Amino acid sequence: MPSNNNKKSNSRSSKQDYTMLAFLGLLVVLFGAYYLATKSNSETNTIDTFENGEPNLQASNGEVIVALFYADWCPHCVAFKPDYKKAMSELTGNEYKGKTLRFVMVDCDKHKTLAKENNVSGFPTVKILNDDGSSDEYNGERSFEGLTSYFA
Repeated sequence: MPSNNNKKSNSRSSKQDYTMLAFLGLLVVLFGAYYLATKSNSETNTIDTFENGEPNLQASNGEVIVALFYADWCPHCVAFKPDYKKAMSELTGNEYKGKTLRFVMVDCDKHKTLAKENNVSGFPTVKILNDDGSSDEYNGERSFEGLTSYFA
């Protein structure tokens, strides 16, 4: 006749196996979520870059650059970036004051020199860089609607 100890041992072992499987499943889900979160945050945020990876902030003749200077740790930048990206995709190539618009995003944590050269002191900063070397600061609303109405 089998002993009760053997049943208890098998029951305990089976329960431990399910606990371990549940733990491993949870770990896989957490690592997957982490991977997806870091992948979306590390997407390239500049459209035009130099060969060396620096954002191209030199406006060609007949071109106006709208440059967003941002930092990922800034909550205002995090809130504004989706609207800026939407405006970037819809307005790049349009005409503004007789010149072609080009939108660029500059991560100031990666490109501190560019931020300093362009006198960026707060985030988010949107600069309008003209083909004659002059620049203006965009003081409109930090939204898709604000950008589209300003650059219409």
